[in-house]
Amino acid sequence: MEQCRGVTKRRVLGVVAVAAVGLFAFASADRCGPWPDGEPVLSGVTRGRGALVVGAAKVAVQVPPGTTVGGFPPPRASSSGGDPVYARATVVEVGGQAVAVVSLDLLLIPQPLVAAIREGLDVPVLVTATHTHTSVGQYDRRLAAQIASLGAFEADVERALVDAARQALAQARTSKGPATLEVRRFSTEAFVRARSGAAVDTRATEVLFRREPGPAVRWLLLAAHPTLTPRRGSTFDTDWPGAVTAGLEADGSVALVLQTAVGNASTANVSSEAQFAAALDTARASATPPEACAASTLSLATVHLPLPRPDGSRLAPWPLTALVDNALCAAAEQEAEVTMLRLGCLSLLALPVEPTHASGTALEKLTGATTVLALTNGYLGYLEPVDVARAGLGETKRQWFGAELYERVATASLLAAMGSDPGDPHVEGR
Repeated sequence: MEQCRGVTKRRVLGVVAVAAVGLFAFASADRCGPWPDGEPVLSGVTRGRGALVVGAAKVAVQVPPGTTVGGFPPPRASSSGGDPVYARATVVEVGGQAVAVVSLDLLLIPQPLVAAIREGLDVPVLVTATHTHTSVGQYDRRLAAQIASLGAFEADVERALVDAARQALAQARTSKGPATLEVRRFSTEAFVRARSGAAVDTRATEVLFRREPGPAVRWLLLAAHPTLTPRRGSTFDTDWPGAVTAGLEADGSVALVLQTAVGNASTANVSSEAQFAAALDTARASATPPEACAASTLSLATVHLPLPRPDGSRLAPWPLTALVDNALCAAAEQEAEVTMLRLGCLSLLALPVEPTHASGTALEKLTGATTVLALTNGYLGYLEPVDVARAGLGETKRQWFGAELYERVATASLLAAMGSDPGDPHVEGR
């Protein structure tokens, strides 16, 4: 009897092993299929010249009860409250031509969310994220994002974010009034460090729209991962962007935190949101004198570019690479957009990635942009230059695509720069 049981057990184990091998082989087969190719296309240009008019607003997101706190791998908790999560909008108009910028207290911005916010609007809209890792989850339709960071997609959560963003846009448009533009620059060297690579972006820019009458509007452009809040909490926490905007908005103004070359930028010498906000205040106090930036011209050019096939070779060990490739192909967009926004002395290159200091600096040199704007109008993961990606250095281990991604983004960025201002002498190759 014992001998029969032993034989039966070995047979069962053998069947299970064969089934597991077969399942692994099935899942590892190339399921990406042919990947579309093509050239980047200049898909839209807006230009205006004249007086500057600005409106701004913020609206709290009505997050459905029990929504997951997103930002990190499982296990995740359902939220029991915490910080309010906001959608903030700025509408900038020059000579009757308007452009809108929306910032959400989120980890990232998927393309379907952008499309839903823009639907039916008659102005170009840039949608970006503060990149807080402890805010709302469950709004990304992509399976890879759901597994890696945000939890199972819920249409009600996506709808709440869209509603808040569109309300903020509507209120910003009705609040428009004459404005002037000032730019101040300062360094974040005292509280930002390089997570990888030899250098980090410590340049920060404060863009101030003064309105009379009415409260001011600020854009705060800098790079630092908002990961000061302990992970896996059960409440929403908007991390240092929330603390900073709360202070700046105490007088009734609206302030947007806009991440720049954040890919390899981490906080340093601060351990709490309050300490970060205090360090930032100190840095702002030593900023350069305000630059009178005559905002009499506005231009925006958008380029759509085909994406290379995803490459998971850096994200998992060799036996699992095919599985990761298939998961990325099932979740990855096949097209993305890059936008150049010029306003007076500012030129912002908006990218749907987390550029590192190396890739951000290279793209700024190529296009003449004053800074890159990360996490905008989609999310494709990290971006390192070709040589760094091929060597497997820096943030390459987090990059969803191979080295070809930088080349595609660079080509599209150059086209956007030329489309936004064909005569700009700062664009490389002129």
